[in-house]
Amino acid sequence: MKIKLTPELSYIIGFWRKRRTFEGIGIKGDSTHLEIFSKEVLDKGLTTPDKLLSEDARVWFFHTAYRKFFQDVEAEQLERFRYLNEYAASYLGGIFDSVGGIDERGIVYLEKTNKQDEMLLLRLGFGSRWQKDRLAIEKPRAFLAFVKNYVKIFAGHRAFDYVKNNGGGK
Repeated sequence: MKIKLTPELSYIIGFWRKRRTFEGIGIKGDSTHLEIFSKEVLDKGLTTPDKLLSEDARVWFFHTAYRKFFQDVEAEQLERFRYLNEYAASYLGGIFDSVGGIDERGIVYLEKTNKQDEMLLLRLGFGSRWQKDRLAIEKPRAFLAFVKNYVKIFAGHRAFDYVKNNGGGK
C-alpha cells in the first residue's frame, strides 16, 4: 500500500503527534479533540467506524502501514514541511489544534514541544521562544494567518477575526 502525503493527512499527523496513544493510531484528550480526530480519520477513509475504538478519554484504530507512515513523517518533519505551503500550514494547524493556544495576553503558543518543533517554526519564519514549558510564537499574526484555513478548534477565536480583518502580517 503506497500512502501519499496530502494536506488533509498532514493535519491529522500534526494533530496526532502531540496527543498520541500507546495503542494503534490514536489520541487522548477531551471530547472536542476526540471528536475532531474521529471525524477526520473517518472522512479521509483511514479507517471505518466499526474499527474505531474508544475507551476513557482515548480513541484509536489499528493500521500498520499508516502507523509507519505517520512515524516516518514525524521523523522527517523538518524536511517535509520546509516550505510555506498548504502541507506545512495544515500540519502546523493540526499541532496548533492539538496543543496550541492563545492566552489572555494574546500570546500564541504551542505546548508539549521539542527542539525540532522550535527549528520548524524558525525555518518557516515564525520564530519562537521558550516560556516556561511552552513555545511562544514570535510572529503570532503571521502564524495565525498561515494556519487560519486549516484549524478546526480555534477557527472561531477572536484572534483569527483580527488576522482576517487586518491582513495577517507580524
